[in-house]
Amino acid sequence: MNLPVLGLFALGYSGLVLFMLAQALRKLYPPMRAAWTAFGISAVVHGATPFMLADSERWLPLTLFWLVPHLLWLPVLLWTARRQERGS
Repeated sequence: MNLPVLGLFALGYSGLVLFMLAQALRKLYPPMRAAWTAFGISAVVHGATPFMLADSERWLPLTLFWLVPHLLWLPVLLWTARRQERGS
């Protein structure tokens, strides 16, 4: 699998996880807090995985594999939460 396809997969997976988790947490918290909580939970779970499962020489590429898509989706997630707070 080439790198652009792998990058698109990571971007799509991260977006799906973040938005679905934020939507589920919205039943417990206001939208902005749900977005930040979803980001935190996802970052902790996906951030710990490379350190538990991979060799030390692969930690950096695997960390970037989840970190970059999460940081790309964070502004969109927060913008959506802000719109939901204004609408309700």
